[in-house]
Amino acid sequence: MLRDIPYTLWLMIAGIILIVVTGMYYQTNYKQDSVVMGLTETVRTSAINNADNSSRINPGELYISKDGFEEDFKKRMAANKNVKISETATYEFKYLDNENGATKAIKVLIKDDVNTYQATAKVSVSES
Repeated sequence: MLRDIPYTLWLMIAGIILIVVTGMYYQTNYKQDSVVMGLTETVRTSAINNADNSSRINPGELYISKDGFEEDFKKRMAANKNVKISETATYEFKYLDNENGATKAIKVLIKDDVNTYQATAKVSVSES
């Protein structure tokens, strides 16, 4: 009975370490997911705000003002409290356009001093 105490203590310590490591992993994963979700929602919101409604000729296609989108996105990111981005961060915007010039998707890369964030959003509107 006394000889099993070290084995039992070792098992308890291993279990506690496993629980702590698992908790830290899920906490980090949750933080990263919420940052990406916040960036994606900011991309979608900025795209909708800068939609060129006068050029909606074909159903389901969305034309956006790219210069206005980029300025609006940077302004929203400066006001966003969920994502901490430094003032010296660089933004890179890539647009996927169809043959008519309508925007299908937007990819934004934010290179901070420490981290690089990426958000991709499919821009779609209802065809009805």
